[in-house]
Amino acid sequence: MSRKSALFAFLALAVFAVAFSSCRKFEGSQTVPAYIHIDTITVNCDYFVYGANTSKITDAWVYVDDDAIGCFELPATFPILKKGPRKVAIYGGIKSNGIAAVRAPYPFYKPQVYEGLNLVEDSIVNLNPVLTYYPIGEGVEKGWMEDFETANTLVPISGDTSVVNLVRINGSEAWHSPNSFYSGKVVLPPDSLDFAVATPAEGFTFHSNYLNYCMLEMDYNCNDAFFVGVMYYENYQLQRHPLLQIQPTDTVNAVPQRWNKIYVNIGPFMNEHVDASYFRIYFTSDLTVSPVYGQPDYVHADRQRYFYYDNLKLFYRPR
Repeated sequence: MSRKSALFAFLALAVFAVAFSSCRKFEGSQTVPAYIHIDTITVNCDYFVYGANTSKITDAWVYVDDDAIGCFELPATFPILKKGPRKVAIYGGIKSNGIAAVRAPYPFYKPQVYEGLNLVEDSIVNLNPVLTYYPIGEGVEKGWMEDFETANTLVPISGDTSVVNLVRINGSEAWHSPNSFYSGKVVLPPDSLDFAVATPAEGFTFHSNYLNYCMLEMDYNCNDAFFVGVMYYENYQLQRHPLLQIQPTDTVNAVPQRWNKIYVNIGPFMNEHVDASYFRIYFTSDLTVSPVYGQPDYVHADRQRYFYYDNLKLFYRPR
């Protein structure tokens, strides 16, 4: 798949999302709808298998009796022109790569299915969906995970000029949950070199040359932009490709509100390089590399820059 094809696929997905979320014509003799209200959709998972249950679900993709009803930005109250006991399935929707125009159900979350949900005309049913991941080996494979609780597997890139490393920290700066007390941190003093760290040198191999999906989940907190990229070994060379530029988070509110979560879509790029022997994910503050998505080159070297990371997860699904 070429870059142009990948861009077309993203645009097509965005158009589909808009069409899916538009109003459907009412059918049959019923003229007064029932309503469903969803405030938020959360995730519950086994920490020892899937890591912390952080999520950023922005939309509900709704099916009633297996019919697509729409995509609704949360919180939402929406009409259903059906009544009586119905099968209602709620999928958790995300902004792929943090882009509002590219919305889709997250492919590794199982939908919450309500069997026999009673819909009553001119009445509101309040739902609080709690999603789980698909079981490992049954729709999801785990490529790599790092939450910094016991170690740090992100290492400086060999041969890179940066001497700044990522270190484990705890206390008020770290992202916290019942199982999480440590995070990864990089601090760059003014006029310092940029940092560049990557996943373990052995890289990732996959069960199939082509992937249906490959997503990186990441919690982060930073006061300057950074890149997420892919290193890959192809044609006897280790190459580096910046994939997504991520913007600074909130620097005004208290520390817990400064953290953000993003789902980075890596699958299209990996499918362009099926002959690569292995892949590594890397993170860098080097904004002087070739710009991504038309962003200009720039660097902030006049102030201290900080970058926090936590709950890094790479999930994929082979074709």
